[in-house]
Amino acid sequence: MPINTLIQAFRLPDQALVTQRIAKKLLVEQGAPTAADKRLIGSAVDELWWHAALKPGTVGVPAFRASAVAGTIATNDTEPPTDVIELALVSVQLRSDVRESQTQRLLQLIHRAIPYPVLLVAQTPDGAMLSLAHKRASLGEAGKWVLGDAAQTHPFNALAPTPAEAGFLAGLALDQLPRGALVDLAALYQAYADRITALAVARVTGRFATSVDTRSAAAQRDALEQRGRVQQELATVRGAATKARQLNRRVDLNLRIQRLQGQLQQIERGLCA
Repeated sequence: MPINTLIQAFRLPDQALVTQRIAKKLLVEQGAPTAADKRLIGSAVDELWWHAALKPGTVGVPAFRASAVAGTIATNDTEPPTDVIELALVSVQLRSDVRESQTQRLLQLIHRAIPYPVLLVAQTPDGAMLSLAHKRASLGEAGKWVLGDAAQTHPFNALAPTPAEAGFLAGLALDQLPRGALVDLAALYQAYADRITALAVARVTGRFATSVDTRSAAAQRDALEQRGRVQQELATVRGAATKARQLNRRVDLNLRIQRLQGQLQQIERGLCA
């Protein structure tokens, strides 16, 4: 199955492997805050598996101790960082009739339910995908987690990947990650998020590059978000231009389209640099 190809791409040592099925009941109890979420899990999730535990004793990467590190991976500077003592590689098999919006909600629920940063591999109706989400312990509710920055691939066919997707799969291997990724488990998790960014950039540039450091990857994420906003605005303005009846209105909208196209080209040139 495509999902297995994506899981195997991490090339983790045998001592990290777990391969244990997770009962949907546990997900309902730990990660479903509403009755609608409970129904969604029951109707949309086929199987949930825990494949590997990435921790100091299994992958040789030290834990991240917030008290000993000056920096923080938290997304909100007013919140204290959270220790990262283990990463969990988990997969979910979704049923064929699940909608994209339901997929996104289910990924959130799974990330919130597991008390470690999760490398979540999902088999969706549109293909396999990898989802990551930074998290911190909730200050208001003991045992609860608040999600921060998230990163995920578009669904793709891992059995017949494009050249960029093949590069992404090869770049997930533990021994292919940059040396800085092995400083601690927080850095390792961020390195996987940066790989997802690299694949998103490759969808624009046509080439997958793994040589980008974390700071550059953050700049790329900002550029991708800006590109998405410009594309959305461009689609809105184009729609308005096709409906405009007054000549002056059409001229103004066409000028806006030209400016937005110029912004889009500039952003994409920056990603290609």
